[in-house]
Amino acid sequence: MNTRTLRENVAQMVMPRIDGPRLDEPGYRSSVQALIREGMGGFILFGGDIENTPRFLREFQGLAEIPLLIASDVERGLGQQLTGGTGFPSQRAVASAISRSAKKDVALLDRMLEAVRVETRQAGIHAVFSPVVDVNNNPDNPIICTRAFGEEPDVVEWFGSKYIRGLQKPWGNGSQALLACAKHFPGHGDTDQDSHSVLPVINADRLRLNRLELPPFREAVKDGVAMVMVAHLLVPALDPEQPTTFSKKTITALLREGMAFDGLIVSDALDMGALAEKYSQEDIAVRAVEAGIDILLHPRDARLTIDAVVSAVERGRLSASRIQESVDRILAAKARLGLFDRAEHAQPSIDYLKHRQIAQELGRKALAFVQGSKHDFPPGTDMAVSCFVLDDDNNSASGNVLLQGMKERFRNFSSLTLVPDADMPASRLKESIQASGCVVLAVFSRISASKGRSGISDRLRNIGLEILHSAKTSGARSIVVSFDSPYILDLFREADVRIAAYDRMAEIQRAVVELLVG
Repeated sequence: MNTRTLRENVAQMVMPRIDGPRLDEPGYRSSVQALIREGMGGFILFGGDIENTPRFLREFQGLAEIPLLIASDVERGLGQQLTGGTGFPSQRAVASAISRSAKKDVALLDRMLEAVRVETRQAGIHAVFSPVVDVNNNPDNPIICTRAFGEEPDVVEWFGSKYIRGLQKPWGNGSQALLACAKHFPGHGDTDQDSHSVLPVINADRLRLNRLELPPFREAVKDGVAMVMVAHLLVPALDPEQPTTFSKKTITALLREGMAFDGLIVSDALDMGALAEKYSQEDIAVRAVEAGIDILLHPRDARLTIDAVVSAVERGRLSASRIQESVDRILAAKARLGLFDRAEHAQPSIDYLKHRQIAQELGRKALAFVQGSKHDFPPGTDMAVSCFVLDDDNNSASGNVLLQGMKERFRNFSSLTLVPDADMPASRLKESIQASGCVVLAVFSRISASKGRSGISDRLRNIGLEILHSAKTSGARSIVVSFDSPYILDLFREADVRIAAYDRMAEIQRAVVELLVG
């Protein structure tokens, strides 16, 4: 390792993106292979399938002089990225499903984490950017919301600890199965802005940070988390001048030294608008390394990023020893994962059916009554039921699983899907409600990058309120289910029953149908 050039060392610190669905394109695959031959340390994988993507990843490993560290966002299981893998509920849904004091629930959580661990590692992925240990204490948070375990530090700490320990258990040859990652340091929960687009400001004082945002990260470090991801934020109480990604006070003084964290410090994606709208790619890379970042994640141009850091060393702005510190940590992590053992090891077969059953059970248990109970539902499947889907993302297919299930179970059923830019058929709404004994309002609003909100548009809110008012006037029972943000339910207090589902996955939509039919 000591004979490696400066450029080869810096390349170990860079983790560009690869798109799984494109790996069967010869030209695209050749571009990835070229980066590998230049010594790239690893990649963050987006998309693909469980049949082909692992094969391409093995091919790439065979080309690498030093094993590649393959990472991916699998907050909700391998199925979040690879078709055919098992998708599990959001972290908020899992926290709703699992009672910390119930042994059966804890065992169910352990089985889920085992499923994620086995599926992910056998797919050729070694590092998971999970768990999210932000405390979501701002209901208007547009990007964390249901990705977090909840609003209380102790809840986040407990579930974060379970995820970290479950994901990092030993693998078959005695090595570590996965590298877990606590994110988004020092806490992205108290903002109504999305760092994919702008630089959010956390205005909490140091006392509040120590009481609310920072405890889950301290606990994660104690639990031996392998990685911590730094958010693109401005937190004046920690550093009034620099974004956290560039802040030596935050990364080196607080996390590395103050919390005694000896693992890998990873940036959030470097192409995000929080930084990329103001700073050049070169400046972002150098400032991040200066602050103490080990892995430069998702740069717009990997080669340009390497050039910038190499140039900074050659000009004396960065020291070669600073680069070596990060490289040593990266190589040590790869060794703990057993990646230098190139021998093929027999892998156990994966029971995907069993894993889907775990997801289904979690989905059933995740549903939470915010108002009312199952005893408030109209009896029997002969009741005339109307379901109105409010989809904030202009996706008329969002509630298809729910609607199909209700159509199969209720003999007298009608439905209508409404999106923000569609005309509201007022007469049809009124007729459908007047003919119903029960009205179900199903709300969908994705938590997604650069969307800018986790709620719904004013127009959809007003339509929903009109539906509930009409139901009340006609004497129909009303039920509101939010399949994403639970805070949307606060808009519809007029309903007889309000249910938080926390996730729109098919298993949860089916669970809602079963709940409605008793």
